Amino acid sequence: MPDQPPSSPYRSPAYAHALAALGPVLPVAPWGTGVLVRPIPGSGRQDAAGFYPLASIAPDADLPTGLAALRTEGLVSVVGVRDPFDGPPLDRFIAAFDVCRPFKTHFVIDRALGPPRCSDHHDAEVRRAQRRCSVSIVQLADHLDDWQRLYDGLIARHRIAGTARFSPEHFARLATLDTLTAFAAFADGRIVAMALWLRGGDVAYNHLGASDAEGYRRAVSYALYDAAIRHFADCRILDLGGNAGPADADDGLSRFKRGFANATATAQLFGAVLDRPAYMALCAGKPETAYFPVYRAPDSQRGGTGSDPATGSR
Repeated sequence: MPDQPPSSPYRSPAYAHALAALGPVLPVAPWGTGVLVRPIPGSGRQDAAGFYPLASIAPDADLPTGLAALRTEGLVSVVGVRDPFDGPPLDRFIAAFDVCRPFKTHFVIDRALGPPRCSDHHDAEVRRAQRRCSVSIVQLADHLDDWQRLYDGLIARHRIAGTARFSPEHFARLATLDTLTAFAAFADGRIVAMALWLRGGDVAYNHLGASDAEGYRRAVSYALYDAAIRHFADCRILDLGGNAGPADADDGLSRFKRGFANATATAQLFGAVLDRPAYMALCAGKPETAYFPVYRAPDSQRGGTGSDPATGSR
């Protein structure tokens, strides 16, 4: 039999344990992964979200049987973001789910296309950042206070709320994963930025990153990305993460990641209504929107596109 593709770090039991610090994790055996179960405010009902930031599903998953299993749990809906590098083919998602559409563009280094080479602009910025800081691989467990300080700044800057606002307990559990590599940028003897990466087989994912004001001033993210690209030199794919959203193809985050990438991949939003009468009742009186599930759409998304914030963004 041919070798199976390596398992994504986002469907490992250890990662599920880390997410269980945020709320109940329900195993979905036919999918080879699990989902987060969340109360629907003001309803007494619950729904489900795939793991943050990518709901990796086993390549041989039985998608309809997994949906049936979720229905037996009395859940109203399920939503997630498909991992472009792990799971069943896209056509099977389209056939199984009520919603399956492009969500975010991920910027990628695909070594099959040749050695990575950043843009001239980024090459100059990397060299400047390397003069302004030093980058080392560290044990996240030894630097949880620094990471939490940086992450608290990220929460305040981007007004992160909901499930994607991770707890200190989550990061303490994340620090135990053997698939995690933490990079830290030091300036004047202190950590000013960190980047967390997760690896599964020959694919490495930029998981989370955060900087303080000094890290931004020194533009140390250029040095952190360069260090990660060199560290994961034996990886076939480096997923640098996505843009801010479907309408932000040329925002600053996209320009930054594009300068390192030699390819892109589309992460698809997928979702299904599991209890249609309950779903329609929860959506009653809500404005028209492409957001899924409709009953969770924030005011800023009325009439727009998107997904539940628990699916996250990198």
